[in-house]
Amino acid sequence: NALHGQTVCIPCSDGEYSAYSGAIVCDICPIGSYCDKADEPPKPCSAGSYCLEGQTTGTPCPTGYQTTLTGQSYCRICSPGSYCPNPADNPILCPPGYANNKHGRVECDLCPSGSYADVAGLAYCITCPPGYICPNTRSAPVSCPLNKARGQVVCPTS
Repeated sequence: NALHGQTVCIPCSDGEYSAYSGAIVCDICPIGSYCDKADEPPKPCSAGSYCLEGQTTGTPCPTGYQTTLTGQSYCRICSPGSYCPNPADNPILCPPGYANNKHGRVECDLCPSGSYADVAGLAYCITCPPGYICPNTRSAPVSCPLNKARGQVVCPTS
């Protein structure tokens, strides 16, 4: 804040910058940017972080949130069917055999025995239907052979 009639210039406060020499007031660092040095222009917030107005550094995205873009003022929560282990990367779809039905996860859950997820990106594991077996949580169910009991997770062998 360089004021008229003063003999010294007052430095800009943290989170402010001076756009040019001889400025009368300091500018507040805008959203999506940070100002770590008052004599330099604002810098865009990096991927994996966000910046609100007047920040001196970027704030890392919380666990389970992400943004791959620079200059952001918010992070996006990871959606069901995916997980976000790295806040600077795109969400990753849950692989076959895994599912995730919650927002903001950093990993997916293994499908329990008697269920399956045969494609990537499922929010829920699918229960093995009666008359079928699910020997592998990553594959579609297999029908029970003729003369075997129905309505069971595992077809009888005798």
